[in-house]
Amino acid sequence: MRDFTMKIYDNSPIYFQNLLTSIEGYIETKKKYGHLYFKFLKKLGQRNYTDQAYEKEYQQQEMQKLIKHAYEESPFYRDLYKNIDLATIQNVEDLKKLPILEKEVVRNHIESMYTISEKSALVAYTLDSAGIPLKILFTKEDVQKHMAFLDFFKKQHGVINLEMKRATFSSDRFIPKRQQKKVFWRDNYSIKQRLYSSYYCIEPNAKEFVDNLDSYKPDFIDGVPSAIYEVAKYINRNNIILSFKPIAIFTTAETLSPAYRKEIEEAFDCPLRYHYASLEGAPFITECIKGKLHYNLSSGVIETTEDQEMIITCFNTYGTPLIRYNLGERIELLQDEKMCECGNSHPVLKELKGKKDDYLQSKSKGKFTALYMSMASSKFSGSIRKIQFIQNSSDVIDVMVEAAEGYTNAVTANIHEEMEYIFGKDMRFNIRIVEEIPPYANNKFKLIINNVN
Repeated sequence: MRDFTMKIYDNSPIYFQNLLTSIEGYIETKKKYGHLYFKFLKKLGQRNYTDQAYEKEYQQQEMQKLIKHAYEESPFYRDLYKNIDLATIQNVEDLKKLPILEKEVVRNHIESMYTISEKSALVAYTLDSAGIPLKILFTKEDVQKHMAFLDFFKKQHGVINLEMKRATFSSDRFIPKRQQKKVFWRDNYSIKQRLYSSYYCIEPNAKEFVDNLDSYKPDFIDGVPSAIYEVAKYINRNNIILSFKPIAIFTTAETLSPAYRKEIEEAFDCPLRYHYASLEGAPFITECIKGKLHYNLSSGVIETTEDQEMIITCFNTYGTPLIRYNLGERIELLQDEKMCECGNSHPVLKELKGKKDDYLQSKSKGKFTALYMSMASSKFSGSIRKIQFIQNSSDVIDVMVEAAEGYTNAVTANIHEEMEYIFGKDMRFNIRIVEEIPPYANNKFKLIINNVN
């Protein structure tokens, strides 16, 4: 929701909030689902994914285009590659001739990495696994190609986005803090979507969520797995038989444990399909109809270090090119080149280690993962260099902040307000400004440290 409408939104009746949500949704839809989206979605449907040689050739061509674009349009890459003969970068193996970008390098040089102005960009704020806030600028084509990849993945499982009724468990803030009614959802009529707030999807509210879902009868469900899991637990424990059956459920943003998958699939009697794509712009990793995770060659390049950290080059980040960026998360590819039973020749993952299930605990509202810390921190990312969350007791969370230029007491108040929204008023938050946040162990940084559980 845009800043200038937030005060009106928070003080409006729910029916008017639905209208504002739909207006905002319509504006966002025009950005994400334009001509480029439909054109690229059609192209994705015409490809022969059984032809591995063609897929690798396509990947190499996209890689070369991205490198050329970055060198010509980004001051950072022009300087970084000035002594490298880019004509020798012909295939994925040749990428090793280019330097790896570590997180601190990207954080310190992000402004000179941009190839477009912020005025003409679609802006995304993210908090990476090192607690460093980043402002990523995307071109219109970046965003629409990203959405086409995502919807093509869903289409493989029988779902057509924009045409089918959708229930989304969202980590966006759209329920006003002062709201008393147990109405934890809003409608985005522009794309047939009902948004369910994952902040309120906890055991005491589970019945309201289940009853509303059963009334709404979505064709498919997507969103935060921990929130969907809470609903699924209630359904299974109370032996509820729903009056609808989704085509599929799609989850992302958090680690999907086997226990979550089992509970969710049992409750909704449909397959759950996982996909991974970080906000910084990692290549897509998607689950096929046989339950295997594929790394999508069409969307980028994934390399690995000796300790299996992901080095990513993504083809949908022309506004902020990320070439050989150390994402800091870990992945293991199957060494067997045998094609998956689904018929897709793209590489299969042995394991996506990704983020650990680090979380902080509220006294009254349950667990909240790093996803929520990232969402909260994005709102004041311009005022901090790094942030960390530490819990040493059940009712207190310490927030360690390395302040950037322009940090004020108002930012401290904003951090407190965000934390209170997530964890509730029965928690205390100590916000501490420090010169440097020390590494946790083995010189590694942890965004969340939970010393209670």
